[in-house]
Amino acid sequence: MIYKEFLEALEELELDLDSAAEALDLEISDIEAWEEEEEIPQSAEKWIKKEKVEFAELHNSNEDDDFVDEDEDNLDDDDEDLDFNGEEDKDEK
Repeated sequence: MIYKEFLEALEELELDLDSAAEALDLEISDIEAWEEEEEIPQSAEKWIKKEKVEFAELHNSNEDDDFVDEDEDNLDDDDEDLDFNGEEDKDEK
């Protein structure tokens, strides 16, 4: 992986050089120096691939973020039908 691909992967993952430097325990200047090399270090490539997998797992859900469980919303309404205090029994007697 070349430096440009590394930067593109960071952008795709919504990360910056500071985050990469912290995760790889490097200085930002060390990462920027990779631009002059043919490929980035194997450890950085391995890290970015791992981050891509984790990012995909976090964002690959069939659940809708705005999903509202109608059963959960109706729990309070259902409680009105139940007689926990036995008030209906008193009225019937």
